[in-house]
Amino acid sequence: MANWQPDNNSLMQVIQLLKESQFPCNETQRAIQQKLESLNQYHDFNNYLIYVLSKLTTEDEPTRSLAGLILKNNLRVFYHNFPPEVKSFIKQQCLACIGDPSSLIRATVGILCTTIVTKGGLQDWPGLLEHL
Repeated sequence: MANWQPDNNSLMQVIQLLKESQFPCNETQRAIQQKLESLNQYHDFNNYLIYVLSKLTTEDEPTRSLAGLILKNNLRVFYHNFPPEVKSFIKQQCLACIGDPSSLIRATVGILCTTIVTKGGLQDWPGLLEHL
């Protein structure tokens, strides 16, 4: 899973949903929220979210941060259902971008780290404290 790469078409669709979800129209936001919730049935969706947050540094910060916040909600609700390789990829990418130049992205990564430790415990993430 360390070498996971997104499908470009799927990645573009996820980015488009993230951008559209920031529109002020309530009706649009509800429709996008339903689409995002339906994507939760695919474990790879969480890989796309962490990929947008950690790797797509050319995307705007609000979109990257939103990907992280959606991932945080998924972790909070579904963490124990995530396959080990998805958990591992998310942790790896969090550590990789913990020093991001953007304070918004660093804060989002901090929230993800806290959520993962809250759900899985420190014993589930050996090496985290040393990395910090």
